Amino acid sequence: MIALRLLQPVIAVTLAMALWPGQAAAEDRGHSFKTCSLITAEYLTVLQLASRGLDETTLNASLPDISAAARQRVDSLLALSRKEGLVDTHSRVHSEYAACARQVFTRLGMPEAGTRDSAFHFCAGENRVRYEITLAAVMEAPVEDVKRSLEPQHHAVAEAIYRIFEAEGPLVTFDHLAGELKHCLNDPGA
Repeated sequence: MIALRLLQPVIAVTLAMALWPGQAAAEDRGHSFKTCSLITAEYLTVLQLASRGLDETTLNASLPDISAAARQRVDSLLALSRKEGLVDTHSRVHSEYAACARQVFTRLGMPEAGTRDSAFHFCAGENRVRYEITLAAVMEAPVEDVKRSLEPQHHAVAEAIYRIFEAEGPLVTFDHLAGELKHCLNDPGA
C-alpha cells in the first residue's frame, strides 16, 4: 500500500464530498462487492462519455430505459463534474468505490474463494491500488518511492500509470483506470 501519509489530505477531501450515502447508510442498504462495483462502473462510464463530449441531453436521450432514480444519479454526477471538473469527479468515484468495498469487507469479511463476489472483491482491491498509484502520480511522488510501498506484482502497473500520467495527464490516466476496472469486472481472471 502506498504511504498513506502522502495521500491522507487528498483522500480526506475526496471522502468529505461523497456521491454515495455515508457508510452507515451504505451498510443499511446492504451493499455487496458486486453492487459497489456495478455502481462505480456505471458512474465511470458516464464520466468517460462526458469526457468525450456527450452532454447531459445526449446522454439522457441515449439511456431511454433507465429509471427516474438512475436518471437523477446521472444528472447529479454530470452536475458534479461541471462544478468540480472531470478529474476530481473521477477521483471521487474511485474513492467512494474504495470506501464502499471497505464497508462491505468490514461487514461481511473475505468472500469465499472462487465465488463471483470474490471476483468483485479482487477487482475492488486492484482498483484501489491503481487509484492510490494515480493519486501518488498526481502528488508528484517519485515512482521508485511508490514501487517500494507496493507488492512486486504491482511494480509494472505503477510504471505504466506513471507513463500514461506523464504523457497524457490526469484525465486520460483516470480514463484508463476506469477502463481497467471495467475490464476486470468483465473478466476478473484476465
